[in-house]
Order: sequence, then C-alpha cells, then structure tokens
Amino acid sequence: MNKKYEIDKRPIGLLFLIEYRNAIMLFTILMTFFYFINKNVNITELSLAGYRAMIIFFLAIVLWTLNIIPVVITSLLIMGLLSVYNVLESKVIYSFFGNSSVFFILGSFIISAGVKVSGISRRIAYVVLARYNSRPFSLVASIFFLSAFMSHIMPEHAVAALLIPILGDISGTFERKNVLNQYLYFSIFLGCVTGGVVTFLGGARNPLAVGILNEMTGKNISFIKWWAGASAPIYVLMAMILLYLKKKISSEISAGKIKNKLEITSDYRLKKISFNEIKAASILILTIFLWIFYNEEFGISNIALLSASLYFVLNVAKWEEINREINWGVLFMYGGSIAIGSALNSVGVLKWIVDNYLLNLNFSESGFIFLLITTSIFMTELISNSAVIVILLPVAINLGTKMGISPELVTMSVALPSGLSYIFPISSPVVAMIYSTKQLDLKTLIKSGFVLKIISVIIMFIFIKYYFPFIGI
Repeated sequence: MNKKYEIDKRPIGLLFLIEYRNAIMLFTILMTFFYFINKNVNITELSLAGYRAMIIFFLAIVLWTLNIIPVVITSLLIMGLLSVYNVLESKVIYSFFGNSSVFFILGSFIISAGVKVSGISRRIAYVVLARYNSRPFSLVASIFFLSAFMSHIMPEHAVAALLIPILGDISGTFERKNVLNQYLYFSIFLGCVTGGVVTFLGGARNPLAVGILNEMTGKNISFIKWWAGASAPIYVLMAMILLYLKKKISSEISAGKIKNKLEITSDYRLKKISFNEIKAASILILTIFLWIFYNEEFGISNIALLSASLYFVLNVAKWEEINREINWGVLFMYGGSIAIGSALNSVGVLKWIVDNYLLNLNFSESGFIFLLITTSIFMTELISNSAVIVILLPVAINLGTKMGISPELVTMSVALPSGLSYIFPISSPVVAMIYSTKQLDLKTLIKSGFVLKIISVIIMFIFIKYYFPFIGI
C-alpha cells in the first residue's frame, strides 16, 4: 500500500523561524543584554555595579518568564554574569549556596522524601480521601484550610514541606490524571502564603518588623493585636480565593475535566501500620514540635537538617530512595535567585529606587499607605520578604512620623504585604518548593499571581485605612 505524504508548502524562511524560534529569541535577548550591560551610563547616585545588577535582573525576569531555557540554567547564568561583571565578589556570589534557606529546602526535601518513602504520607492521604473523596471542592478546601491554619502556628515553608508529599499521594490515587491536581497544589501554595502572615509564627518577617518598630520608636505590637489586625483582611482574601476555586472547579466538573465523584483506585488500600511508618511519624511529630516551640532557639534550617538526618540514623530510608525524590535543580535555582536579590540590595539598587522614585513623592495619608502596600507587595517578588522590611520599613516609619501617621500602622502596611509572594521562586521557599513539583509552571504563577497582587492591594488598603485605626493600630 502506497503511503501518502503531505508537502508543507509554506515558505522556507517561515519554517526556519518556526523550527528555531526559541534559539532566535534567545540570541536576540542576549544581544540586547550585552548591548546594554556594556553601555557607559552615568546614573546619579547609582554605581556601575548597581546599573549592571539591574540589567542582569531584567535578563533573569525575561528568561524566567519566557522559559526559553530551563529556570535552573537561568539561575546559574545569573550567578556567572554577576561574577564576570564584578557586581559582587565571586566568593560572595557562590556563598549563597550556603544560605540557610537553601539548606532549609534541602532538609525539607529529605523530610518530605522520608515521609513518602516510609508510607506514612500514603496513610494520611487515605484518611483525607476517605472523608472527602466524593467532593472535589471539599477536598481542595480542606487542603487549603489545613495549610493556612498550620501556617498560623509554624513557618509557612515548613508547612509546605510537610504537606507536599501527602498531596503527591492524594493526587496519585485518582483513577486518571485530571486538572484537579493543579487546584490541589494551588490550595497548599495559597494557604501557606496567606496563612503565614497572620501571626508571628508563620515566618521571621513579622517579628523582624516589630523589632525594627520597637528599636526606632519604643513602641510595640502585641501578638494578639497583630492577629486582630492581620486576620481580618487575610480571612477576607482567603474567602475570595475559595470562592474563585469553587467557581473554577464547578466549571471544570461541568466541562467533564474533573469527575463529580473521585474514587480511590482499587489497589490503593492500607495495610497494617509498619514499624517504619511509626518511626517516620515520630520524627515528623518531633520536627513539628521543634518548629513551633524552639524555632527561635535552634533555627528552622537547623531543625530541618537534624530531623532529616534522623531518617538515616533510624534507618527509615536509604539514601538511594531519598535521592530519587529530591529535586536538586530547585536548590541551584534558589541559590541563583538569592544571589540576584542580594546583589540588588547590596549595591544599593533597591534603596536608590525607594529613595529617588517612591518615597520622595508628595502624597496624602491615603496615598502614602497605598504606596507602601503596593511597593512592599511587589518588592517581595524581587528579594526576600525580610529584606523588603529591612530596606523599606525604616524609611517608611520616618516619613510616616513626619506625616503624623502611626508608626504601628506604617509597620503593618509594610510587613503584611511583604509576605504575600505569589509569583517568582526568588520570593519565598514556598514558591520554590511548589514550582519544584512541576504541577504549576511559571506562566501560570505569573498570570494568577498578578491578579492576586491587585486583589490583595485593594483588600489591604481598605482594612489598613479604615479597620486598623478602629482597633487602635
């Protein structure tokens, strides 16, 4: 039987562009980058190193967004360029792989892998599914609330590290792959991010902000007052997120992309709990206990590493088993992200932008608060939220005092939005860990994250402007 072939009659030039479009795009981007970074530009109060750091950062944003080359390779390229163009010393740049956040992620990956390999995550997943397996939205909402309220009492990235392997087992029980997986990972991601800003226990940024406030003004914000102020806007934001997820899941069910009734596969049944599972569960409980009550004394990264080592000491898992579960690329990616964020901070780029373009403008009280919220929530995508507070809060308190605005109000206007990082892996270990699952790509995070940013700014402004003064902040 003669085979029939179709001849593509499109112009050869068009076919060449289609076949090599990514290579052509990458070549164009790099040529533009080399043109601007080697250009002699004299910017008042900004050093040459600062200018080059900005150009390298813009390159990183473009490459991360377009995903022409793997995100990990982009991060390594950033570190090499920072060194070649003398933005920072080489030993400083490469030392970021020794950053405590990198080792926290490594320790978290090992803990997550140990929980999964031992089978305890499978058992927890079964318990959750047994209760919510017939209601897709109830399953998503339960994961969202669990991650959000656990982040009230322990660091948000620790919560993500504990729940991700459980979610992996849950999503692996469905009869077939479906789009519900994406909403499940969104529920952990958004639950951790929003829940982590409500109390002092969700992350270091809130105690840091109160410490700066106390050092500069002698004033303080109590745990209860912080919770009273932060919980109102955040719970409203959570409610809006849940309404959005419910609407999307309902439409997916109507379109047949999600089953109306989720069933556990026939081979997914629990056996009698093993001694290995008991050991893994004991380590997990110990880890959570230390993260909640001894976080400040021992440090979250040190607890993660010590707990991770127990999985080997107590023979819960072998290195070969753990190694298969670790996404090493995320560690390289996060090291590069920390490098560019620290470079922008160290060479004065962020302070230059804040001093010359943001806080020297004449604003009303409402305009000033809106500016602080917007600046903080978008800056946190470029550098860590703690760095945002260190850079922005002292200047904001000084300006706010001159304008007659309560320093406590200014502190909350900077600290709360700084924790709402939705987009780039550079912004938070939670984002980096969620990205490592490959369930949510960068384009999805950018699209949804920008919308969430706008909604968060509006909600924060309304509550900070009208509700916070009512409760004495």
